[in-house]
Amino acid sequence: MIKVQIEDQLNTGLDPWHLEVINESPNHNVPDGAESHFKIIIVSKEFSELRMVKRHQMIYSILSEEMKLIHAIAIHPFTPEEWKEKTGEELKSPKCLGGGND
Repeated sequence: MIKVQIEDQLNTGLDPWHLEVINESPNHNVPDGAESHFKIIIVSKEFSELRMVKRHQMIYSILSEEMKLIHAIAIHPFTPEEWKEKTGEELKSPKCLGGGND
C-alpha cells in the first residue's frame, strides 16, 4: 500500500509532530482502489530555517521510490510554529519512547 509506505518513510526521515497522508485518488478519474494522487500535510522541526522549495526537495528525496508510483502529490510542509500560527492548534507532546519510572 503506497499510503503506508509514504507514512513510514516520512515518519522515519522527518520525525514529524503531525502527519496526514490523504489518498485523493477517488477524487480523480482512476480505477477503484488506485493510489496515485496524494496530499501530504506534515509538521516537523526539520523544516526550520528551510525555504518551501528545500522542504519539498527533502520530501521528494525521502520518497524517491514512492514517487515512481505516484501521478500527483500536493505537499504542505510546516514547522511547529507555522502550524500553530495557521491552525491555532498546539501540537501534541512527542511520543514516549518508554523508559523507567525515574
